Amino acid sequence: MTNVLTNPDRFFAELSAKDTKLMTPFAIVLVSAIVAAISAAMMMDVMASSLPKDAAAFAGIDVAIGAIRELVMPFIWWLLCAGVVYAVSTFFDGDGSFKRTFEFVGYSFIPSIIGSVIGLAGFMVVFPNELLSESFQQMYPLILALAIIYLLLMLWSVSIWIFAVKHARNLSTKHAVITVLAMFFLIWGIALIPHITHTGYIGGI
Repeated sequence: MTNVLTNPDRFFAELSAKDTKLMTPFAIVLVSAIVAAISAAMMMDVMASSLPKDAAAFAGIDVAIGAIRELVMPFIWWLLCAGVVYAVSTFFDGDGSFKRTFEFVGYSFIPSIIGSVIGLAGFMVVFPNELLSESFQQMYPLILALAIIYLLLMLWSVSIWIFAVKHARNLSTKHAVITVLAMFFLIWGIALIPHITHTGYIGGI
């Protein structure tokens, strides 16, 4: 299992010779979702404690909604990413089942588990000090370090995605890279459409 983090190319090459099994990637995504939900709930709970009493009374609802959202979104993201890379890879004559693609993409959620834990730890350190304006400047190096760590974890996930797609769809590394980059552009582009449309509508008034 450690090979998926240190040598994903070899890991997925070896896994390709075995039968498709969704249990392990499902467990990975589930753990990712649970950790993200717990982190979100704890963060929102800490923030709620700093609110006025009237506002804090409704904070419990926000905490519950936030936790549920974080619990569900990883599974939606898993399905969406697998579907997009499967569709895009057809332009490069990708050969491999959707089930296999779905399985392999699930492994890319491992770095997000680490990211959620680090994010929670960083938040617990930064947020109380951020409330004190004189301490914010002292916290800036830590905030910058967390941003860099998140970027590295994202690149780590992307590297796993690339080799997952490469072996799930029997693509060259070049075409796998293009497929993964196209996936990000398509998904984020679709996500931005409502904001762009809303901005354009307001601007036209």
